[in-house]
Amino acid sequence: MTLTVYVADGCPHCAALLADLAKRRVSLEVVNLSSMPGRIADVVAVTWERRLPVTIDHERCSVGFQGRSSSFAELGLQPPPRRAR
Repeated sequence: MTLTVYVADGCPHCAALLADLAKRRVSLEVVNLSSMPGRIADVVAVTWERRLPVTIDHERCSVGFQGRSSSFAELGLQPPPRRAR
């Protein structure tokens, strides 16, 4: 199984998660939202939180690493506007 991990430049929690997964040799796809802002909508579609890192496997979504995360605003990311329900 491959994980998809959404990260951004300057996020210490993203860096810590990636280091931990590399140490454990976990197969993963890394999506860096700093260089691929068009993928922000992917994260917004699966979690109402606007925080990183986000880890997605085939059936679960997890926000943060070791109880910590960085907000989109702290990282200079602009999520798409929320849709009215």
